Amino acid sequence: MKNRLNYLLILLCLLIAGACKNGTSSSSSETDEGGGGCEGETAKAILWVDYKRGRSLPAGSVVRTVKVHAKVFSDGTVKVLSFCKKQPVMVENYILKRVAAYTIRKEIFEENYLEPGEQYLQLRYVPEWIK
Repeated sequence: MKNRLNYLLILLCLLIAGACKNGTSSSSSETDEGGGGCEGETAKAILWVDYKRGRSLPAGSVVRTVKVHAKVFSDGTVKVLSFCKKQPVMVENYILKRVAAYTIRKEIFEENYLEPGEQYLQLRYVPEWIK
């Protein structure tokens, strides 16, 4: 009888612990700033905004990806409309500067990899290159 009672107590503790974990994760997603409705949206393409062909990445360098809602124009320019998650100001400024100078190659449009219009994109950058 004592064994059954001990098992029931352990089961009850596990259920309470699981309910507490679920409760805290749902409340944190409600207060997430800069969500912008990006949850569940998949990115159409991954663009390297600061990497050029022929330039080598330093050994052991970190590459970060930022998901954005952007408008792609038919001439290859990109305008960032919003960031899906709140980024540090330095990162946002760096990405906006790099995107202003970035153009998408014609081959990407010709191969239907990316189409002009509003869409979600992932922009990759190397944090070591932020000055």
